[in-house]
Amino acid sequence: MNNSYQLDTMIKVDESLCIHCGSCIRACPGGLITKADFPVPIQNGWDLCIDCGHCVAICPTGAMHQRSMGPEDCEEIDIHLIPKWDRVRQYLISRRSIRGYIRRPIEQEKILQLLDVARYAPNGANRQVIHWVVINDPEKVHCIAGMTIDWMKAVKVKAPALYEEANLEVFVDAWDGGEDRISRGAPCILMACAPKDERTAPPAAMIAMHQIQLAAPGLQLGTTFTGSINTACQGYPPLIEMIGLPEGTIPHATCVIGHPAEKYHRIPVRKPVDVTWL
Repeated sequence: MNNSYQLDTMIKVDESLCIHCGSCIRACPGGLITKADFPVPIQNGWDLCIDCGHCVAICPTGAMHQRSMGPEDCEEIDIHLIPKWDRVRQYLISRRSIRGYIRRPIEQEKILQLLDVARYAPNGANRQVIHWVVINDPEKVHCIAGMTIDWMKAVKVKAPALYEEANLEVFVDAWDGGEDRISRGAPCILMACAPKDERTAPPAAMIAMHQIQLAAPGLQLGTTFTGSINTACQGYPPLIEMIGLPEGTIPHATCVIGHPAEKYHRIPVRKPVDVTWL
């Protein structure tokens, strides 16, 4: 959001450019724009607007200005860069979770590129609540993996049924044998964090993280979700202290990221679609 761009009304239309197509009215998710001589906000639109910018983005002539952005603030869509279905399908079904990484650091610029893409992921009511924590240091990543193992060992004592149901011994035994199945040698951890009680945070974090996972191969990077680190950082005091999250803030989605050690050559089989048509 461009905080330097402010109007004293929810929307303002450049009447010399408006062609009365009604796109802004139809695109507003809250139905906050109505038709007069030109599009105008409804009476209580200011309080209900979520600043999604769809009215500005859909206007074909650049006539629409919204209280937090104008057309000059918005990047133009280049339709020539949007892939056709066969390329989209191939890319999406060929994406794999990477569980082996080259011990090579990731440039900070690449991480910032991925976080920038994640800003555009769908999120509830455009609340944009995600705060990112980046651990881009192999030694710290390894330390967090070890502390995650410590958490698992604590779970074995306090909640043995959970330890067994989640097969945590697979990770603990491997670690004790010198194999890291937590961070798997990745040099970097990404955490999508937000207040614990923020109702929109869990899906927003997962969607944003998945957006990063889809974007990462474009920078020759691979990722995998790490539910173990994520869960440990939600309730294991030593890890919470190390990460330095404010009280009441937790990670809602976590992944490791790095340069893949190997390349996949085939797309594995998956179950048929399970669907109910109504």
